[in-house]
Amino acid sequence: MNLKNLGPRGLTTSAIAVLGLAAVAGCSTSGSGESAKVDPDQVSIGTVGTADQFADITTMCGDEPVTVGLIDGVGINSWGKTMRAEVESEAAKCDNIESVEYQAARTDIQAQNSALISMASKGVDIIVISSSAGGSLEAMKKATDAGSIVVPIAVDPMGEVGEDYLDYVDWIPQSLGTAWATWMVEQLGEEGGNVVVLGGPAGNVVTDAVMEGITEVLADNPQVDLLTTTPATTNWDPAQAQQTMSGLLSKYSQIDGIITDYGATAAGAIRAYEAAGVALPPIATTDENDLSCGFANLQSENPDYELATVSSRSWIGRVGLRKGLAAFQGTENHEPSRFELGLFEDSTGRTDGSMTPEEACVAGAPSDATPSSLLTVEEMKSVFE
Repeated sequence: MNLKNLGPRGLTTSAIAVLGLAAVAGCSTSGSGESAKVDPDQVSIGTVGTADQFADITTMCGDEPVTVGLIDGVGINSWGKTMRAEVESEAAKCDNIESVEYQAARTDIQAQNSALISMASKGVDIIVISSSAGGSLEAMKKATDAGSIVVPIAVDPMGEVGEDYLDYVDWIPQSLGTAWATWMVEQLGEEGGNVVVLGGPAGNVVTDAVMEGITEVLADNPQVDLLTTTPATTNWDPAQAQQTMSGLLSKYSQIDGIITDYGATAAGAIRAYEAAGVALPPIATTDENDLSCGFANLQSENPDYELATVSSRSWIGRVGLRKGLAAFQGTENHEPSRFELGLFEDSTGRTDGSMTPEEACVAGAPSDATPSSLLTVEEMKSVFE
């Protein structure tokens, strides 16, 4: 099915009425989800693969004018700012993408849903949404029923792919936990040691899934003791991560490794160690320029310090845009929807295909830039100006 006929430039009176009632009354609509259906021979949905299978958007641009909406449920942290720039950079490769409307919800679910309903009511053709938490599935369904092509990224909306929305595009967080824990076990060797895990907001689905991967690996390696059976809460905030890590250092006399699911919180944990005058252990996290560029200096003062990162996947919005665009234009996209990520950096140099921190460091880019981003250095700089 060619979805360009299902993503109208304007909506019918009845569709606008449905959206208006939903926004005001919060009622549920149970539409057919027709605008989420697509021929799998045209656009692959729900598939798993790796980042070396990225597609070229210029083969998907098509001829029809198209409008894009991008909603970030947070939008105020470095990752969100970078993700927005990546989507805008990708959209610029197609002359017929007329606009990219952006809304940041600042962790407000109501604002997130209102932005989604508003964009759909205006006839935005493709809406890429990174939600801050659950609670947007009904709004996604309504936007889909109204004719917009909705592509959630980065946070699992817990709906049905191809029915409630076009596709869900993201990494597989369990694979991160597996990669980090496997690396940590190798660092600690036969003697093992004590490991702590720092997560985001309490109970968030990303950290919980990462934890699944970690615990599966450690279950087979009893020499490694997981001190935090529930991930320590940081809200993905570096300042809170520093406080949390300080508390863990006070509570436990020996911590031999740290796993944290956001590079900025790793930086906060490092500051806690420096304040306490304690030598840094190995750290596994996501990539951040400050960690890459500062590695050599830190290791010179902390000989046991090693660093492993996976990509922060700030590029995930590019994939979401490409999926939506191909569906709208009737062009093909067969890249994966879910990505298994191995290590992007390994300071020990033992992981095939990874970089050392010195190689990953983007000279001239801001400290909170992500080295695995697909932005140019100049584009990175403009994000943080």
